Amino acid sequence: MLMSLKIAPALVAGNTVVVKSAEEAPLGVLRVAEIMNTILPPGVMNLLSGMGPECGAPLVEHKHVRKVSFTGSVDTGRLIYAAAAKRLIPVTLELGGKSPMLVMDDCDLDKTVAGALAGMRFTRQGQSCTAASRIFVHEAIHDKFVERLVASVNKLVMGDPLDTKTDIGTIISKAQYDRILGFIETAKREGGHLVCGGHRPTAPELADGLYIEPTVFSDVTPDMTIAREEIFGPVLAVLKWSDERALLENVNSVEVGLTCSIWTSDLDRAMRMAAGVQAGFVWINEVSRHFLGAPFGGMKQSGMGREECLGELLAFTQEKNIHVRYAVDPLP
Repeated sequence: MLMSLKIAPALVAGNTVVVKSAEEAPLGVLRVAEIMNTILPPGVMNLLSGMGPECGAPLVEHKHVRKVSFTGSVDTGRLIYAAAAKRLIPVTLELGGKSPMLVMDDCDLDKTVAGALAGMRFTRQGQSCTAASRIFVHEAIHDKFVERLVASVNKLVMGDPLDTKTDIGTIISKAQYDRILGFIETAKREGGHLVCGGHRPTAPELADGLYIEPTVFSDVTPDMTIAREEIFGPVLAVLKWSDERALLENVNSVEVGLTCSIWTSDLDRAMRMAAGVQAGFVWINEVSRHFLGAPFGGMKQSGMGREECLGELLAFTQEKNIHVRYAVDPLP
């Protein structure tokens, strides 16, 4: 899907494309490229697979590459931006996030809990740059919200990713699996209250897989690691708030600003908070939905440029002004 968002406007604008597949998830991209090369002329869509230093870096540095569009981590985005700057070529970067969910005391609680479940992307094991991994809940409804959230999380089914009954599958790699477990242990040490999950599942059929139970911490403060770092795993931090000014300060205190969702029955309040939050895409009483034609992208360290819109098509072109004087008389 992410590949398609990039190659479609590039091809429509008249470019040829070289795709560098993700190191740990190349198979879907390889299959799409295989199908498209039965339709497109040779050389229009090309694909490379390999590691970043040996494959991605030379691609960005190649003299015939005129534009780079990248989705991935902030650290890799910085490397790509630095390499592109040496050649003065444009880039579009859709990088990491630590997306907040702002829960007001007048929200529809059932819909908001359902939104939290969907926004955290538990069905992707939390492996999403837009995962709503920081939920700021008004103190008046905090305890009730956490209780209902935990009840919903505990209903999720963990198992074989190819089984249609499964809600939560495996983590992408052993390195990421260990990293997520490390964040969970850090949260415990820093005083977070583990209210559900946080362990390897005990079911025998899951013992050999990279499974981590969907995890929720409450009593999280804005300075804790799990409230500031992108975990890219099924770990959700719930923070309590009471003052709107302090809420916005805490929401905006991280370096990234990709998406945000706001849950309230008061549209004026929602728009006031939406104006104050530093995020490129804000949902109100909704989460995670994308609309083609509506610009998508982040602020701060979450990247630059916008996708899924006309601006993305224009980003794969360059303006040229051709001035013609048509006259029979010679120029003076």
